[in-house]
Parts: sequence; C-alpha cells; structure tokens
Amino acid sequence: MNKLIAVSALVLAILALPATALAAPPEGSGLPLVVTPSPVGFEKTTVGSQSQAVGVDLFNEGEEEAPIDKIAIEGEDAAAFNLNNNGCGTIFQNQHCGLWFTFMPNSAGEKHAVVVIAFNNGRPPESFELVGTAVEPRLTFSPPSYDFGLQRVYENRNTNLQLTNSGEATVQLNNLEMLGGSGSFWTGNSNCWSQSLQPGQSCYVEVSFSPQDALAYSAELRATVNGFGFTTALSGEGGRAVIEATPNPADFGALTVGAVGATQTITVTNSGNIPAGFFIGIVAGGDSASFQLLSENCTGAELMPSSSCTAQVRFRPQDAGPKAAYMAFFGDNDGGAMIGLKGEGVAAAATLLPDAFDFGAQAAGSRGDDHDFVVRNEGTTALDLGAVAIVGGDRDQFTLAGDECDGETLAPGAECLVRVRFAPDSEDAKTARLRISTPGGTLNAALSGLGVAGPDEAGDAPAADSPRSGRRPRSHRHFGRGDSLSPRHARRARCHAFAPCRKVVDAKSLAAGH
Repeated sequence: MNKLIAVSALVLAILALPATALAAPPEGSGLPLVVTPSPVGFEKTTVGSQSQAVGVDLFNEGEEEAPIDKIAIEGEDAAAFNLNNNGCGTIFQNQHCGLWFTFMPNSAGEKHAVVVIAFNNGRPPESFELVGTAVEPRLTFSPPSYDFGLQRVYENRNTNLQLTNSGEATVQLNNLEMLGGSGSFWTGNSNCWSQSLQPGQSCYVEVSFSPQDALAYSAELRATVNGFGFTTALSGEGGRAVIEATPNPADFGALTVGAVGATQTITVTNSGNIPAGFFIGIVAGGDSASFQLLSENCTGAELMPSSSCTAQVRFRPQDAGPKAAYMAFFGDNDGGAMIGLKGEGVAAAATLLPDAFDFGAQAAGSRGDDHDFVVRNEGTTALDLGAVAIVGGDRDQFTLAGDECDGETLAPGAECLVRVRFAPDSEDAKTARLRISTPGGTLNAALSGLGVAGPDEAGDAPAADSPRSGRRPRSHRHFGRGDSLSPRHARRARCHAFAPCRKVVDAKSLAAGH
C-alpha cells in the first residue's frame, strides 16, 4: 500500500515537471525511452467523431531493458483520447515498439491528457502529452431555402440541394430527414451517405415535391451530424384548375318534338389557381341527338384562373319524353368539365280545318273566291310551322291567295290562316292537297273543284249559281269542329256565303296587312 502511494506521488511529480525535465534521466537509472512524436497532436476533430489514429514510437536507447507493466491515459480530458493498440511489452536495448491513439471528444475546445508508462522492474514511470482540438460540426445548405412554387396537384418536381461542410473538421452525415410537409416532400438520390466531408467539400441531396391538394405547403430538410442538426426551409403550393359551369345542369324546358329551341349559352369558368386546357368539346349521353353544340371558344386555348369561356347549345327533341345528355370538355389532367343537359320533348298536336273543301264549278280561265283554312296549335308547347304548299296532280289549278302560317311559331291555342283560290284553266274535275309541314308531321287538306265551259263557249249561260246553269251551287266551308276557330276566322267563314260581307272582310284584311 505504501509502495502504491509512493508511485502515485511520483507520477504527480512527473506531471508537474516541464518537458525538458521529463527527458532528463534520473540519477542511477538507464536512459528514458525516446517518444516520437512528443507531444502527440491530433488534427481538429468534430465533436462526437473519432480522429484518424496517430502512431507513437517508443525507442529504448539505454543499456537496460524497459519491461512495461501498464500504459494509462490520465488527466481531466483523458476520456477524449483512446489507446487503440498497444504493441509494447518489454522493450530491449536499441529496440522500438509502437502505440496507436485516437481522439474522440464529446465537447468543443482544446483537450489535454498525459500517457503514463509504468515499468515492473523498479524503473521510474515515464510520460508524454496528448493534445487535440475539438470543434462543432458546420453544414450549410445551398440554397439556404427553396421554393418549388406553384405545382400541379399530384405532379412531381425535383431539385438538387448542395450540402457543404462549412466547419473546420471532417464530418460524416448521420441522418437526412424531412420534417413536416404532409408527405408532399421527400428525398431521393444523394451522394452524401457514407462520405466523410472535408472542410469545404460538398455533396448533393435530391428533393421532390408533389402536392396532394391545392394548398400551400412547407417543410424542413434536416441533416444530422453527431446530434447537431442543420436545416433548410422548403415550400411550395399545390395548383389545380377548378372548372365550374353556369348553368349546370342546363334546363331547356319543354319543346315540341322536331322543333328547334332557343340557343342557350353555357359559361365555363376556371376558379382554380392554375390554367386549364381543353382539347375537345362534345355532346354525349343517351339523348345526345336531341342536343346540338353549335359553337364554343373553350378548346384550343388556355383558360386562365378567373377567366371564362362559353358554349352555345340548342335543344331539338327527336321524340316525346324527358331528354338527358351532357356536354363534356376534355382537358389536361383534371382540367376537364362536364355539364348536364336536360329537356322534354312534347308530341306536336295541331289541326288543319277544314281537312277537305270542294270549290265547286268554276269557269275555265276564271278564278273563284278565296277559301280560308285554319291551323290551330292544340298542344301545350309552342309549335314551329314549316313550309305551306299546294301539292298533287292538279296543284297548278289552285293558288295560295294568302298565307299567315309559313315559318310561323304558334303559341299553345293560337291559330293562323291560309287562303286558297281555285282557278281552273280547263274543263274537268281537279284535285290537289294543301300541305303544311310541322315538327310532328304534315297537315293536309284535300282540295277539289270542277272546271266548266265559260259563257263565251256556251252562249248566254245562266249565272253560275242559278239552278239553270247546270252547275252545282258553290259550297262553303263546313267545319267538323266549328268551335275551334277564332272569332275572326269564324266570321270569315260565315261571310264567304255572302259577297257584300266578304268584300267588307277582305277590305279590312287588306287594311290590316293580311
């Protein structure tokens, strides 16, 4: 016990001596070991990292053996140094042996320790100093922050960030992690892993951004070295074109089958934050034949945020019943639009009265009185009338003396009038048809009359309406549904039997523009 206390006191005394005193051999002993290098210095080392091993050579230039009993690292910073390899036992005269030390500090600053070599033959202990400087790691991202800007939802954008060792000592990356961002940022390829970066040396990290929604996103990319973290700020915004149509659905209401409805304008607006592009616009769906896309200015150009385009659509029901289709604009990614179209086809219901009329006998080369035919819309929707014509084998024997119906649109319950005149150019029975086209089909009225010899051919012939004339008295219109006529048309029908009344009515009609 006393011997141990004495040895400890001797070690402390040696540590208190200057280096020159340590090299001087004690009186009565062999020469001390030659230590190379001495003191032992280490390169600057990052806190938490281990330096490269430094070799120390021990040379016994004395005449006595140096049997080493123990090698210890002592001092306040002893924990920062490690003896990695001890190849020394007994060092004979003029022999060498080697020791290997490393420096692994856990805090910044200059560190000192002493290596004490104890011998087992009574030789006094010898020592040499270990010196190292520890520095904190420094990593710098370039750029220090990165904004991906506006990026379409679900599309990827990549960039490479540079990571530089801006410190004073070698560092090795422990970890790269993404903080925040809701999964819209991630790291890809990198050459930073398993690489020791010397001061000023750089590596790269690939970073990707793919937004999940039309929102602003932010995150941090953190690089870690021995518990020290270094971050760069990442940001980006999700972009989406939001297409809205007005009206949607577009309701065209009820329309007579075959009729052409009014053109309706549908406005398409981009209320999103990136442009939308359309490459085709179509009308599709079960009843697409009843809807027509007449024109549009939506395809072939970018629809910028807050901008609109229009499409003109018309309804023409092919048959009766509810009709439904849709107008679709197909665009890039989620930039398309779909607009509902609906309407109802109503079967046409129209009457032409009378449906037959015999003009009676009329002298060839002369013309008879006009006769009125009335078209009435019996349906619940407007009725578009088409062409009015006289057709049949003897169509040139009858003429249109007046026409209020051709191309007209009749509201429900409304009427229009067509006047027909018989003007035979020869003797014989004549027949033809009055035809009026409607979306639901054609309306027909049979026309007949008899061409007879005139007074210049038969002598003093009796008046046409006289029983002696041999001609059948002129018949006037008789309606199966007399109450379907308007008061004006009914009055005209009654006046046809009386010439004075007819003249008054015709004069009024002319004055009114009929």
